[in-house]
Amino acid sequence: MNSTYFLFLGIGAILCTGLFAWKLQRAGQKTSIALLSLPLALVLGTVLSKLVHFLLLFRDQYGAFGLEGLFRTNPTEFSFLGGCAGVVLAVWLAARCHRTAALPVMDAFAPCGALMAALARACEYFLDIRYLLGYGAFVENESLHFFPIARENEMLYSWFYAIFMLEAACALICALVSFGRSHKKAYAPGRVFLHTVFFLALPQVFCERLLGSYMRWGFVRVEQLLCGFLCFGIILYGCTRLKQKGAYTPALLAALCMLMIIDIEFTLDNKPPFGLEMPTLLCYILMLATLAAMAALSLWTWRRLNRKEALTK
Repeated sequence: MNSTYFLFLGIGAILCTGLFAWKLQRAGQKTSIALLSLPLALVLGTVLSKLVHFLLLFRDQYGAFGLEGLFRTNPTEFSFLGGCAGVVLAVWLAARCHRTAALPVMDAFAPCGALMAALARACEYFLDIRYLLGYGAFVENESLHFFPIARENEMLYSWFYAIFMLEAACALICALVSFGRSHKKAYAPGRVFLHTVFFLALPQVFCERLLGSYMRWGFVRVEQLLCGFLCFGIILYGCTRLKQKGAYTPALLAALCMLMIIDIEFTLDNKPPFGLEMPTLLCYILMLATLAAMAALSLWTWRRLNRKEALTK
């Protein structure tokens, strides 16, 4: 991997750690939690990123490389979601090591983690472009041959959509919103963290569809599927906390949204389950509309829960 990639990734990690320490101080927590989180995140993020990729694609990885596949450094053989899980685990362990309640710490970490995700995506610019990691389809329209929309692969004499910049922009917006929410202090512990995870995962469902290089089971995009189920799980969890009439309505509607996205995926892969073919542009519009509906369902669920908790106080 390019050393410039690690340099900028490291600078981003240090900046986000500083922001995390400031957020902890503002929340009345120990700032040393952030300092301990940094080395733990570097280790666990790397290990889980590699391990999750190896396990999810075990048949291909073990069949081709055996256990040596765990030590390969090809940038396409790491899981971004696995890395995120490792960083979250590191923060949780740091909180427990300090005998501190984990949920308030996770809320303070949420905007910092989202910012780090944005920086990590943007740093993909420094990876060897021959792997096409973070890039989409070939750009035919020459008026779009400019960064950050696209980037030239000089080896192939072609321009490709820079999807990693779209992913970075989505994560940055999420970080800004999460930062504002965490400042309000109007939510139950852990709520800001869950909202942040949801709105980091949701746009990734769409972005994964645009990527040319991705983890796959056949034609199934693995991390797209995991992000979709993660979003559904967060909505379902909110419904289980409501415990009132019609509590599971958002979860049922979210399940229908998931089925709609699966149907669109089949259609885009020229395998329409009901024999209904649609133009590619229409499929993308419907997918975005469905994801927007899931976002609305999540907000509806958690606002109902916030209202219920406020009335019971």
